[in-house]
Amino acid sequence: MSEPNAAALDQLGASVSARRRFLRRFLRQRPALYALGFLVLLALGAVFAPWVAPHDPLAQNLDRVLEAPSFDHFFGTDELGRDVASRTLFAARISLLAAFQAVVIALLIGVPPGLVAGLFGGQTDNLIMRITDALMSFPPLILAVAIIAVLGPSLTNAMIAVGILLSPTFLRLMRGTAMAVAQETYVEAARSIGCSQSWIITRHILPNVVSPLFVQISVFAGVAMLAEAGLSFLGLGAQPPDSSWGAMVGRGFRYISHSPSLIVFPGLAIAVTVLAFYVLGDGLRDSLGREVRREQ
Repeated sequence: MSEPNAAALDQLGASVSARRRFLRRFLRQRPALYALGFLVLLALGAVFAPWVAPHDPLAQNLDRVLEAPSFDHFFGTDELGRDVASRTLFAARISLLAAFQAVVIALLIGVPPGLVAGLFGGQTDNLIMRITDALMSFPPLILAVAIIAVLGPSLTNAMIAVGILLSPTFLRLMRGTAMAVAQETYVEAARSIGCSQSWIITRHILPNVVSPLFVQISVFAGVAMLAEAGLSFLGLGAQPPDSSWGAMVGRGFRYISHSPSLIVFPGLAIAVTVLAFYVLGDGLRDSLGREVRREQ
């Protein structure tokens, strides 16, 4: 059997073994499992919102404005008599979509140059890092508002701004991880037996930089959701008739003295969902991290 084929079989066996170890460790992380279960239920509720929601989220009833929670309207009604529970459930679609958009944009902008900087170093690394430092020197909120001012207020444009703001962290993570993996013994051994650079990158480096990336994605999904909520609160995110949790808090803030439930329930939805993302990220870190190597 040729060396590349033997190396491929060894790599496949190691990959299967690593996945089993990860699954075994992750199943011990009870808080992370609960967080994952909550996020799955939330996603399912958002997908099936038209069949699960008790009322039409856009249906107005001016005879039942700013009502307190009741059996008919579990979270009360807003300033136009719309059911807050239904709007909160439908708003989960917008908030989750916003977090997904921001993370994908940050990955597309940050990961490729981070890998290039970490693997090739030299002047390429210096140029990429100086551009990154310049981007990070801008105040985040001012930069986000400036980007939205150029592109126009909308959910997608707001998430482009958030993705740009998050991309330097992904870039730095990929750069540092790629540099560390490139110095590992097994990478040096692969070079010593004549494996090509492309083989080393695809078979040894990329599989080992994905693990910390998953952890960062989970954490930054929560960060992106908070950023979207803040921008929507200011009126720069989701635009009517669409509504996110942040937009609901922004509109409900005007009626906080008459109907606190308008901000309590969407605010709790933001807090619990962001906490779930953070807890899931902690569980992934503990399951994938190199410091966790105790076999039971």
